[in-house]
This record gives sequence, structure tokens and C-alpha cells, in this order.
Amino acid sequence: MQEPRREAERTTRQPEIPASGAPAGFEEVYLRYAARLRKIAIRKFSIPITEAETLVHDVFATYFMHAASVHAVEPYLIGAICNASRHYVRRSDAADALFCGEMPCAATPGDALLDEVARKLLLSRMLAGVGSRCRELLQRYYWNGETTRAIADALDSTPGTILVFLHKCRRRALTTYHALSERS
Repeated sequence: MQEPRREAERTTRQPEIPASGAPAGFEEVYLRYAARLRKIAIRKFSIPITEAETLVHDVFATYFMHAASVHAVEPYLIGAICNASRHYVRRSDAADALFCGEMPCAATPGDALLDEVARKLLLSRMLAGVGSRCRELLQRYYWNGETTRAIADALDSTPGTILVFLHKCRRRALTTYHALSERS
């Protein structure tokens, strides 16, 4: 009864590593460590099986490219699969946060934010349509808070003339607003 068990152990044994500590060929390295690396990715980092397989292949591709500079194969491969798995988890967490796998999505902007953006876009388009002189006058009066007297002094005009210009600019802005509202 003892004999069959020993025979089974011999058939499932991993390839031997030469005395130098480095496996003889790439195929031997792959056969020896691939299953272990998959298990680390799946169990330790909860990576789906198909993705774990991809990560293992990426790790081995990197190892094959840099095999000459690798002194200890096992620690190199284990460290590489851990780093690749962490990178995968970070990337997938970022994608989940951005594209929201949960309901309701935390990244979805609220109605107030959407209304604010729409209002600012409309105002920007409206100001682009009224002309530079009106835009400057409206900006100075409404955004900068300058008085008609200060604007008149800067433009070498009278406060009454500035009030007429403001009236015409507001009317032009309202016409542009209506034209933009009809298109949307």
C-alpha cells in the first residue's frame, strides 16, 4: 500500500531546481509557479479567475524579459504578482468609483449642480452673443459693481448715456437669451 503513494508523489513532483537556484528553462518556471501565482491573486486579492490568469501571464512576460537580472525567481514572481494584483485592484476601484456599480451612484451630480452648469453655459453663450462693448459694460456694472458715474468717467461719457447703453445691452442680452432658449 505504501508503494503506490510514493509513486504518486514522484509523478506530481515539481521540476527540480539546479544547484544554482535558478530553474533551467522558462517552461519549468511557468509550470512550477503559475498555479501558485494564480492562487495568490485570487485568494489574497479577490481577483476574478479570468483576470488573475491575465495577470499571471503579464508577470511571466515581464520575468521572461528580465530573466537575466533576476537572482531569486520565487520572491521575484511572488512580489510581481502581488504588485500587479494591487495595481489591478486600484484600477478597478477607480473605475467603479467613476462609472458607479452601485445604486444610487455617488459620482452622479445632483440636480442643483446640473442646473448651475446649464445656467453658466447659457450665460456664457448669451454674453458671447451680445458683443464686446455690451459684455464689458454689463461686466463692469453687474460683476464689478461699478456705478454709472465711475463707468461714465472711464468712458468719457455721462451717467445718463451709460444708463441708456445698459438698457440697450440688457434688451440685446434678453433677445439673445430667447434665441438660445428656442434652439435648446
